Amino acid sequence: MNERLARLFPEWTSWSEFWTSLEFGRELQQPTTLGFVIGFVVLFLAATWLARRDTRSLHPGWRAWLWTLRIAVLGSLFLIAFAPQVRKSQVEPEHSRVVVLVDTSISMSRQDWDLAEAAATTAAVPSRAELVRELLEKSNLLSTLRQTHHVSIETFDSQVTRQQELPRLAPPASVAPGAAQPPAASQPAAARPPDWAEIVRPRGVETRLGEALLTTAREQAGDTLSGVVVITDGGNNAGVDPVSAAEFAVTNKVRLIPVGVGSTQKPSTLQLAEIQAPTHVHINDGFNIDVFVNGQGIARQPIAVELLSKPENAEGDPVLVETREEQLIEDGVPIKVTFDYVPAEAGRRTFRVRVRPVNRIAALAEDKIQDDIGIEIIDKKTKVLLIAGGPMRDYQLVRNLLHRDKTIDVDVLLQTGVPGISQDSDKVLFQFPETREELFSYDAIVAFDPDWRKIRGEKGESLDLLSEWVYAQAGGLMLVAAEVNTTPLATANDAVKQEMAKLLELYPVVLDAHRPIEDDEFQQPWPVDFTREGIEAGFLQVTENAATSAAAWKEFSGVYWCFPTDGPKAGATVYARFSDPRSGARGQPILLASQYFGAGRVMYLGSGEMWRLRSLEEDYYDRLWIKMLREVGQGRLLRGTNRGILLLEKTQYPLGATVQVRARLLDPQFKEYQAERVLLEVYDPTGKPVSPTVSLLADKTRPGHYGGAFVAALPGTYKLVLPIPDSTEQLKGTVSVRLPNVEFDHPEQNEQLLRSLARAETGGVYLRLDEAARELPGLLPDRSTEKIRYDNPIPLWDRNWVMYLLVGLLSAEWLTRKLLKLA
Repeated sequence: MNERLARLFPEWTSWSEFWTSLEFGRELQQPTTLGFVIGFVVLFLAATWLARRDTRSLHPGWRAWLWTLRIAVLGSLFLIAFAPQVRKSQVEPEHSRVVVLVDTSISMSRQDWDLAEAAATTAAVPSRAELVRELLEKSNLLSTLRQTHHVSIETFDSQVTRQQELPRLAPPASVAPGAAQPPAASQPAAARPPDWAEIVRPRGVETRLGEALLTTAREQAGDTLSGVVVITDGGNNAGVDPVSAAEFAVTNKVRLIPVGVGSTQKPSTLQLAEIQAPTHVHINDGFNIDVFVNGQGIARQPIAVELLSKPENAEGDPVLVETREEQLIEDGVPIKVTFDYVPAEAGRRTFRVRVRPVNRIAALAEDKIQDDIGIEIIDKKTKVLLIAGGPMRDYQLVRNLLHRDKTIDVDVLLQTGVPGISQDSDKVLFQFPETREELFSYDAIVAFDPDWRKIRGEKGESLDLLSEWVYAQAGGLMLVAAEVNTTPLATANDAVKQEMAKLLELYPVVLDAHRPIEDDEFQQPWPVDFTREGIEAGFLQVTENAATSAAAWKEFSGVYWCFPTDGPKAGATVYARFSDPRSGARGQPILLASQYFGAGRVMYLGSGEMWRLRSLEEDYYDRLWIKMLREVGQGRLLRGTNRGILLLEKTQYPLGATVQVRARLLDPQFKEYQAERVLLEVYDPTGKPVSPTVSLLADKTRPGHYGGAFVAALPGTYKLVLPIPDSTEQLKGTVSVRLPNVEFDHPEQNEQLLRSLARAETGGVYLRLDEAARELPGLLPDRSTEKIRYDNPIPLWDRNWVMYLLVGLLSAEWLTRKLLKLA
């Protein structure tokens, strides 16, 4: 019998297997099936009635023969209509699964000194990641789990990454004793041992614990999931709330077993929070490097803050410049340490700030706490234009000062001057520059109360040009107010103010047109009243350090007069006010303020009496004016060329951030450059060009403007170079990319959070790292099941012998009827 079955159906070797695999493709529950059966019964009865009528006169034997043939055909068609088929099936075991989720954020690189106080050296104290590696690599935890479960190793920081699949070691439970084992060829090849050091290496700059739990619960939930083991210090500084993720896990019946790593005690920390310094400075111009240091658990302990420096391309370590010893006043409150530096050589220079405790603190890790910044030191003359309505004293002193300075070229336009006058300057002008080429060559303009009506031109073209120079060319404009010409500007009627609109929008203050100025008001000097911004402004420092500068300003008696103002404009920064209490209901007049105007900057000085500062020390006056000019002309220093400017939203970014870059380009005729795109060369901190090349696309709404972006993928300094079309000049910039400190803001283990993730409803339990190898296997039950896998169905009716059978039956009936003369 089995041999006959094998001939008809080679896929089966026994009738019992065949009958247990037989099924029908047509669903018997379908509504059409009943109608089909009724129709077939009607057809069967009709065929029987016809056969009986046709064979009424025949011998009963022939009658039975014909009736059998007819019924055999109908029965075969009836079976074919139900699509008989056979399907093989086999039982496969589905092993229980365990997911081990390991934290790889950089907080896992921390060494917990309070857990290893006996360690004599830093090297003897393992990091949190090294402790996790020891658990996974050297303990019997994974081998024990693999006796029962299939183990998946995944890591998480800012995202979840699948690292390793470790299959179950024990043979499937369905293999009976004495049964043949699978051949060697079917066994999986031995996998290469996992590189545990690389798998658990701390690398992420943030911890998204909640998102990791949510992702794992969504992807891994199922009947065979025994549990998710989360090995972490409990940090979560971005993304979804872990408690919400734990609620989702409970809903999906996912057991969470958190394993806490690290000390639960708030550690002692020392951090270099921030370094503030200019990106470009002039040679021999002193500048400040402000360092912000904070810490935890080391208040009142002496710390050393060191400044080191070297040329950027020089070999070797930077040289120590200065060491300052300070104390942290309060935990978590940063202190500011200011270094004064006077560059003597041009070129790009690297400055390193290093922070360390003066005395060794046992609870404080001995890792180097330092950071580097780069500063471009420029050996380039600043070109300044002085404009004065008359030979006021400040104008004369500043003119002589700038003419003596070898780093500055100064031209003058004295509106009361006549041809042939002698002025200490490089060039004497008798009219305001009329062309872009002439005006755009200046880095800064100082206007000592000029008569702007003489400068405006017939249609205001000179004021338009001045506004463009500040806005688009990053020019630095300083406006000094005085009574002679600023008063008519402030009190002008609406028609005149409309003509002077381009000029008035440059002022960072609103000039007060309503307050009369009485001569008897100015009988005594009033001290300069600095705002907080003024106290912190480095360019107002008239000595080598902030303390002596503050003392000098305190000693300064002040000025007698200040032009009245009606407050600052939106976005303006006020540095100082006139302290005369009789200033009026509108408040103290603004003495010094500035605002950014496009790419450039405008500074306002409300008094022409700063020459009085010379009564204390001439050097104070000289230093103040040079620094104010450097400050207002900083934008021109950064751009380096008249044909373009590279604009960065900021110069410091966290790792992984998108750096937005904008540029404005002009052609050789100083008109907007027209192109679909320009290419920006970006070099990463290793000096390699970023690939693909960054394209800056044209802004269709603003001709000459281009924009693009790139991702800061490495910590360090990125260099940006934009070649100017049809020129050998380049626009250059730098961006500093730093690792964020969020991972070390709260480096202690968050045991409370981890315990809240272990829910009793699912059998979750919080464990310490030293308990994991012993306790974990007993908390993860075997969730293995068996699954029946069905092959694709094999139709029985779609065979050659079925067609031959039908043809044979019909032919036999036709031949019989022919012989019996019924056809």
